Amino acid sequence: MPFPFALPTTSTVSYPTYFDSPTYPSLPLLAASHRGSLRNALKAHKRLPPASQNANLPLVIKELESYVSHLLALVTALENNEAFLKTSAPLFKTSWRAILTAKKFSTEPPRVARPGLSYEIFWTLSTLAYAYTLQARSQLLRVLSPSVTGSSGAPSTDPQLLFNRAARNLLTSASIFTHLLSRPQPPNAGSWPIELTIPALSALSSLAQADATLIAVIKQDPYPTYLSLTSRERDSKNSTKEWLYNPPNPPESPRALFLARLCIAASDHASKALGLLSVSNTKVRTLLLQLGGGAKSDDVPGEITEDLIRYLESLQKVSRAKSCRFLGIDAESSGRCGEAISWLLLAKSILDVPTTAVDRLRRGLSERKEARHLAAADGSWGLDAGRAEEVNVLEALEVKWRKSNDNIMFQTLPDMGELNKRIPSGREINKLKDWEAPRLDSDEMRALKAEGTHRGYEEEADSEGEGGKEVEVGYAGEGYY
Repeated sequence: MPFPFALPTTSTVSYPTYFDSPTYPSLPLLAASHRGSLRNALKAHKRLPPASQNANLPLVIKELESYVSHLLALVTALENNEAFLKTSAPLFKTSWRAILTAKKFSTEPPRVARPGLSYEIFWTLSTLAYAYTLQARSQLLRVLSPSVTGSSGAPSTDPQLLFNRAARNLLTSASIFTHLLSRPQPPNAGSWPIELTIPALSALSSLAQADATLIAVIKQDPYPTYLSLTSRERDSKNSTKEWLYNPPNPPESPRALFLARLCIAASDHASKALGLLSVSNTKVRTLLLQLGGGAKSDDVPGEITEDLIRYLESLQKVSRAKSCRFLGIDAESSGRCGEAISWLLLAKSILDVPTTAVDRLRRGLSERKEARHLAAADGSWGLDAGRAEEVNVLEALEVKWRKSNDNIMFQTLPDMGELNKRIPSGREINKLKDWEAPRLDSDEMRALKAEGTHRGYEEEADSEGEGGKEVEVGYAGEGYY
C-alpha cells in the first residue's frame, strides 16, 4: 500500500512585505492570502483524527493547487521584470516541517527555514505530491477495508474505478516529483532538508511508480479476496456450514506471466528508490558539500526516516515474492505442481517467513494489529507494504498444492536456485507523463493587469487635479491605510 506520508506544516509569510509589482499590484497580496488559507488547511488537517483525514484531502489539494498557481505567477512576474524585490525588505525566508527527516530528540519533525522562493516552490509542490499519494491511499482503503469488503454491504463506488483513480493519483505524484528534478536549484540547495535533494526526489518518484504498478496487479489478483472471503465465512458466528460441503472454487490463473513481470517492474522501482536514498544520507552529503565548498556540515539536516527505508525494503521483497507466486500459479495450471511448490518456497524465502513457534506467534500478533489498523483506517496501516497478506496467501496455496502433489502428482521439487535464475525481466505498464503546473488563466492575469492600469490612471488624475494641494502627514498612499 502507498506509504502514509504526513503533510508538512509551514510558517506565516507576508509577500507584500518583500515584493511589489507595478504591473500586477494585487498579486503579492493574493499570493499571501492563498498561502494563509493553505497554512490553515494544513494545520486543520493535522489536528483531525486519522479516520477523518481522508475526507479532508480534496480540500487540501484544492488549496495547494490554488496557491501554486499564484506562487508561480509571482515567480513569472519576477522573471519578466514585472515585479521586483523591495530594496528595504528583509531577507525572504520560509520554514517547513521536514517530515521525512529522522527525528532526534522530539516527537515533532524538525522545522527547517531557508531563504529564497525556490525553497518555497519545492516544498509546496512536494506537499502536493504527498497529498496525491494520500488520496490514492484513501481510495485503496475504501476497497480493501473490512467494513467495505464485508458480505453485509457493497462499496458505494465500483472497486475497479477506485483502483484506476488511485493509480492515476500515484502517477500524478510521481510526475510532480519528476517535474521538481527538472527545476533549477539555487546555490544554497545543498543545505535544504534531505527530502528535497535530487536523489530523494527521484526515489520518491520511483516509489510512487512502484505503488502504481502494484495496483495494476492487485486489481487482477483474486487470491487475497478469496482467502479473506473463506476465512470470514468460516469464522463468522452467524454463517452456515455450507462452505464445509460446497466451498467456493479457487480462482484460476489470471494471466500469471504478465502479472509476474509487472511485479518485477515494481520491485525494480523499489530497489532503485532504496539505492537513491542511500546516496542521500548525511555523511555523503556532508562530504560532497565540503569538497564543493558548499554549506557547512552543521547546516545539513539528518538522515531519512527509518519508516520509509523499512517500507521500501518490504515493498521490494513483497513485489518479488508476488512475482514468484504468479510464476507458481502458471506452473500449477500447466500441471507442474512440484515446480509450483518450489516457487512458493522461493517466495517465502524472499520474505523471510518465520518457521519457529515463537516467530509464528509474533507474526500472528502483528497480523491482528495490522487488521485493527486497517479497520480503524489510521496511518499505521500498510507500513509492511502488504507482507502479512502475501505470507497468508503463500501458506494457503502451499497447503493446497502439497496436498495435491502428495496424493495425486508425486512430483519432485526443483532446486530454488535454478528457479531464481528463471525469473523474467520486468514489464512497465504505466507511462509517466509530464506534469503541468496549475496556472492563472489569461483572463485572470488580464484582470490583475487591468486593475493595476486602472489604479495607475486614478493616481495620475489625482496628481494632475490636486497638484497644489498639500498631503497630510498621516496619509500613507492609496491602498496602504
